[in-house]
Amino acid sequence: MKGMNTTCSLVMLQTNSNQPFIFSSPRLREQIGASFEITLLSHWVEKEAKEILDTDNLPASFWVSDSSGKVIVRFTGNGDEPKGKAKELIRRVTLRALTDAPGLDVTGVFIEASSNTVDADDLQELDRVFLEYSLNRRPAAARFPQFPFLERADESALPAVVPLTEPETNRIYKTARAVGVKESYEGRAKLKEQKKVENTEGSQPTVSFDFNSILYTATEEDAKPEHKLSLPARVKRAWALPARFKQLDDIAGHLKTSMADLYRDPTRLEAAFQETALGEQEIIQEGDASQGSDLDHDPTPPLLSSVGVVHVDGNGVGAIMRDLGKAFKKTKNTLDKLAEPPYPRKLNPCGEKPPRVRPDDSKPSDFQWFVMEVNYRLDGVVKAAVASAWKDLEDYAHGRSAPPVVPVLVGGDDLTVYVEGQFAIPFAESYVRHYEQLTGEDELLSKLAVIANAPKQGPLTASAGVAIVGRNFPFHIAYDLAEGLVSRGKKLGKKKETVPCSTIDFHVLRDATVLDPEDTLAEYKGRTQRPFLIGHYAPDRIGDATTTSAEETPTAKSQPSLSWERILRAVAAFDGKKPDAPTQTAGDPFPRARANRIVKLLAEGDAEKAATEWDDALQNAPSAGLLAKQLKLLPPHSSSSDEAHESLKQIKWLLDLIDLSENLPDRYLASRISRDTDISGSAEAAAKSTEGGAK
Repeated sequence: MKGMNTTCSLVMLQTNSNQPFIFSSPRLREQIGASFEITLLSHWVEKEAKEILDTDNLPASFWVSDSSGKVIVRFTGNGDEPKGKAKELIRRVTLRALTDAPGLDVTGVFIEASSNTVDADDLQELDRVFLEYSLNRRPAAARFPQFPFLERADESALPAVVPLTEPETNRIYKTARAVGVKESYEGRAKLKEQKKVENTEGSQPTVSFDFNSILYTATEEDAKPEHKLSLPARVKRAWALPARFKQLDDIAGHLKTSMADLYRDPTRLEAAFQETALGEQEIIQEGDASQGSDLDHDPTPPLLSSVGVVHVDGNGVGAIMRDLGKAFKKTKNTLDKLAEPPYPRKLNPCGEKPPRVRPDDSKPSDFQWFVMEVNYRLDGVVKAAVASAWKDLEDYAHGRSAPPVVPVLVGGDDLTVYVEGQFAIPFAESYVRHYEQLTGEDELLSKLAVIANAPKQGPLTASAGVAIVGRNFPFHIAYDLAEGLVSRGKKLGKKKETVPCSTIDFHVLRDATVLDPEDTLAEYKGRTQRPFLIGHYAPDRIGDATTTSAEETPTAKSQPSLSWERILRAVAAFDGKKPDAPTQTAGDPFPRARANRIVKLLAEGDAEKAATEWDDALQNAPSAGLLAKQLKLLPPHSSSSDEAHESLKQIKWLLDLIDLSENLPDRYLASRISRDTDISGSAEAAAKSTEGGAK
């Protein structure tokens, strides 16, 4: 029986400065490990809470919100008991972060709830208290004081430390197992010295190894005297191996390529993305195979000619999470009738269905159930969309090995992925397409689209930014560029008095001397038509200006296809292929030298000469007529009959076409233009016509 003085405390624990934590190192494997460390917060909270409550099973009322890098939980009891448990949980979790993920900034606050149930006002108050505390706390960097007698690490201002011991590394792998990282996968064995496994015809052997048998990939190399690493760097590297395995586990069952062929070794991934890691790669490949690791023969992807940094942010999800009370009222009457979502997700710890009885100390409220359900459905959507986009790349790469994909940050509605340059734009577009499809099919998330400013129930939208840079280019600068592209796309997609729409923006960085993202993007103002509208709501915006640079008045004239598809048709024409059947040749490609000359004239501000050059091409280049016909179908649409104006409008697409032509595989064009999701027909023809598919 509840006491008369029963109280309830809400606790929020959150990781801060996640991006600086991930990108503080230029090394890919450290970034992989760092991103995984952020996801451990829920595990730490669960483990420490069980010890505080002295139970093997937490009550259903415990969890309030659980997303990547942010957890809210609930303690109930008499008097000051919940407050004491809240303080203890914060102390234990922050201490755990210091030992398991040094350098990760974890903070916690708590409040006494207004009642024994959880409501939206309590969550808003918790956010306010957290913000106030964050503004007044000491910076995390103050935890690592510098002393003149300490040797600095090579790639940071932190002190260098000795390599991790075997027990320390084993403790990391023990935690990895506890959070569900598997140690075996089905796939084609690449081991040259491993005993062959008896199996039936058509089946595949199991590739198994023990984390403890190999420690982490670069242990011996990092231990050399010339490698001076900080403690956060060494721990991140130790986490990189199980983190990569978790990435592959999340897409297991989606790809036809075996797990053994997907570059599991983070050091070898680093060697493909960053040429500076080649020395370590060679050492590892020559290492002792007697340890029994299948990673000793893990394939190394070829050096990439370019790298794509893809950043995607959901539109309107922040508005939903800021006003969960409104979202709850919008869906409250239908929650107990929700169907299971069309993708895998975590089970709601508050119960399969929202509680129908008045909550008590051990039972959550229906609002509490709702918050957890939204958390886990959003998490499931993002992971499922990543897996589906990854599978699409496998299809687009027909005739060669699957391109390496490295999810660096997957949390909430945010996504950051590294991928081979020519597959970056296809990955981004594919991810947004699947994200929209899955949220549109989800009975709960589709209803919340209205809270995200959609006119009616339907898919949630997202904005994607793609920075394509050279190998070895600093990842943190490329990320900042991709983030700027997302912001630019959001301005278009969320433009007032229009239907919210997904967008894609990209930039191919050719001049590495300009490193400020804003300056880089400003250089191309007026010479491109990006960002572009894509996705479910694009038809509702047809006739609207497709780009932020367009100033023409929108028309209401309907167009036969989506804006993105029309752009891809123009790319096909630019490449000398039939716009509606890019597997077939229509003639010669538009002369690249002339296209680059026109773009250069625009950059120099000589629009008149650029238009004259274009008009000359129309008279003398046979391929120009087909291209001009496709460009006339692209927005912005103008009612002007001025030929000079029409020419200027068309040539502003040339830089976009150059960049897209160089960074879109032929198989992708065939698939998206035909709208053939199976892509077994036209895409097979594309593969044959291009001798391998991807150019």
